[in-house]
Amino acid sequence: MNTIAHDAPPWSRRHWVYAVAGVVLLQLTLIYFLAQPVQRPPERPLFRTSIQLAADDDAIRSIASLPGLDDPTLLALPSLRGFSGAAWLKFATLDYKPAEWVEPPHWLPLETQSLSGTFSQYVTTNVITPLLIADKPLPPLQRYEPNFPPELLPTQSIARVDGELSGRKLLSAIELKSWPAAEILSNTVVQAAVDASGFTFSATLLSSSGSPNADRHALTEVLNARFRPLREMPATSEPTRVLTWGRWIFQWHTLPVPATNLATLTP
Repeated sequence: MNTIAHDAPPWSRRHWVYAVAGVVLLQLTLIYFLAQPVQRPPERPLFRTSIQLAADDDAIRSIASLPGLDDPTLLALPSLRGFSGAAWLKFATLDYKPAEWVEPPHWLPLETQSLSGTFSQYVTTNVITPLLIADKPLPPLQRYEPNFPPELLPTQSIARVDGELSGRKLLSAIELKSWPAAEILSNTVVQAAVDASGFTFSATLLSSSGSPNADRHALTEVLNARFRPLREMPATSEPTRVLTWGRWIFQWHTLPVPATNLATLTP
């Protein structure tokens, strides 16, 4: 037996328009019947009680002149110009002074057993020997004891060499003399540089003795001094390039000024 399948014919445009219109109509019907109705808010009840101010004409004028009378929030909100200002907004500061509490003194208990302990320990550890006045020797008698100076004063002028120059031998003798002065002369210090040949290359006065003549004599003796030449010296080097430095210290012997000179010096 043969079955022949018949295909359904396609919808026409009119069928599609009717189907869509039916679906839209069905949705609008469901929305209309299933939606909740809009409820109107209840009307506000009217305040039918009236307030009348019982006051005389002067009180009414004083109330009318108040600055906050037209303020709608005078009674609704707290304000400094309303009754809330005097009630709790304006308040005076509290004058609070805390009480000064002082703790009473608590005395430590006195230990009566150890009152004399420190003194007893001192007495036992420090034994005082009796004074033996008769056993002491007699004090020495006061007598004159000459006070000699620790160093003898020089009887003539002397000179010495310090520093690196003191290691070289002096060949020429130095002749010094004493100088008359009203006060004792100080030392003359001269810095000198000697070349490899033994001659003085330069002389500089470092410290004056107080007498210009003595200082000039010291510089002259330093410049005329002759030292032993150096044994080992390079042949190519000049004698003036190898210098030995040192200091001459002249200690002058001071002579008293004659009486005639003292008379002329006094004004």
